[in-house]
Amino acid sequence: MLIELRINQLALVDELVLPLGPGLTMLTGETGAGKSMIAGAMAILSGREVPKDLVRDGEELAWVEGVFDLSDSPLRLAWLERMGVRVGNDGILVLRREIRRHGRNRVLINGLTSSIAVLERIGEAVLAVQSQDQQRELEDPAYARDYLDARLGCEESRNRAAAAWKAWHETVGVLAERRREEEADREKLDIWTYQRDELAAAHLDPAEEASLDESLALKRHANALSDAAAKALTALDHADAGARATLGRSLAALTPLADVSPRLSDIVALLGNAEAAAADASRDLDRFLDGLDLDPADLDALEERRSIYAELKRKYRRDIPDLLDYLAELEGRIERQQSAVSDIVSLEERVAETAAELVAEAEGLRARRIAGAGDVAREAAQRIRALSLPDLALEFRIAPRIDADSELLVDGENCRITAAGADDVRLLVRTNPGERMGEVADIASGGERSRIHLGLTALRRDRPEPPLLLCDEVDAGLGMDAARPMASMLRELSSCGQVVCISHLPTMAVAGDQHLTVTKQVRDGRTVLSLRKLDGDERIAEVARLLGGAAGRGNQDDDGGSRLAYARDLLAGAQQRAAEKMES
Repeated sequence: MLIELRINQLALVDELVLPLGPGLTMLTGETGAGKSMIAGAMAILSGREVPKDLVRDGEELAWVEGVFDLSDSPLRLAWLERMGVRVGNDGILVLRREIRRHGRNRVLINGLTSSIAVLERIGEAVLAVQSQDQQRELEDPAYARDYLDARLGCEESRNRAAAAWKAWHETVGVLAERRREEEADREKLDIWTYQRDELAAAHLDPAEEASLDESLALKRHANALSDAAAKALTALDHADAGARATLGRSLAALTPLADVSPRLSDIVALLGNAEAAAADASRDLDRFLDGLDLDPADLDALEERRSIYAELKRKYRRDIPDLLDYLAELEGRIERQQSAVSDIVSLEERVAETAAELVAEAEGLRARRIAGAGDVAREAAQRIRALSLPDLALEFRIAPRIDADSELLVDGENCRITAAGADDVRLLVRTNPGERMGEVADIASGGERSRIHLGLTALRRDRPEPPLLLCDEVDAGLGMDAARPMASMLRELSSCGQVVCISHLPTMAVAGDQHLTVTKQVRDGRTVLSLRKLDGDERIAEVARLLGGAAGRGNQDDDGGSRLAYARDLLAGAQQRAAEKMES
């Protein structure tokens, strides 16, 4: 429930607060008083586009804010939570739209910056604005289709059709992409195969590359290295004059006296370390000589091996680890290209399967629409005839969406299928007996379209937790007596959710649970809008004004007095009917 609407610095509004209660709220005022500004503000909150020139002259910022109490709306609270909108334990939701003359506009939801897309989704869930703009929906085939499906309870069928269309559409896209890929890569296969074979034959190994330079150096200098190592080993291990023997004699001479002098002890430790290092060096030289290959026959093979590494790195401009990664990538490409034919066959089979599922869902939807369209049209026409359209006839005309380029056959005809099926659904009307059925825009006047749209809306109002319904002068073109059925319908609608009606007819105004009036005033040289809740004599006076008099300004002549009396009677009658309705 919208408990308060706040408007600031918007057009003629300086600062205005619209308090709202449950049930039906009537909003009246003289022509040009600014009633439409209320409807405009609600439309802004529901995400409609707003021009920057609506910002009040001399101001930089205008804003509209709606405070909603959702404490009794568990379904809507759960839906908001799924959307990521946090509502506190008090159930209060605050939507705010800021319009700047310069710079970017801003959307706030419970104080947090949000997007216009999120506001649109939330706005349409909590606000439904019934105005001339919305009446144009009647001309939209999507509106007629969605309305018919909603009345027929086709939600599950629509969901299945949407899922089938998504699966088919995505599979068609994957198939097209696979075909493009196969065609583009067909000529590359020979190059990839050659490169794969070349790299695979090289048996590349980063560890081998690292050891090649050392292996080549050892081969080239094998004899010199052998001679030098042998001489060094002899110098270390000569029986009498070798370095190890000399170090051993030095240690033997000094060790007994090492404790006499700390300095001597350090020298003994150094000699001991030197003797151990000489022993290690002797063993390593011995192993080096044993492993040294003096045969020059393998030199050419090592040179050739190193040239292979150098040539492949130069050719592919990659180091060895990257070449190994590229080899794995080539093998994957070749394998994928070689499997292209079987992939495409499998995808074609999947496209055929998903197409069959989609066609079946589209045919099922069409059958349900054709079978139920007549009943829905008759039910709607019967409801709307009470709104001064006694001869109204409605028809939902269902036609296949023919498309010669489509390969999808629905009931034997090539059709373009969307997520909503394969049908164009149009709402046709006849307002006068003996005339032809035709498009709403061609047949119905503005007032008739308004009443038709309201009647259709009323039939969809039975859903849980309906949004606030704002009716902006839906009684245009009606007389007082003709408006009574519409007032009765609005009262009926308000029993399951808030309704706000902007009206200029007294028989409409008296039907409200509360009555507000909008007036224009000049304050400090500027025109501003003001809003006042009417009760008692003030409400009677406003109804009398709507009847065409000036009794509200103290005119107590006979004509004014009779209007006041008639206004009292209208209010009393409306209140009595409302009480009887509640008792029944």
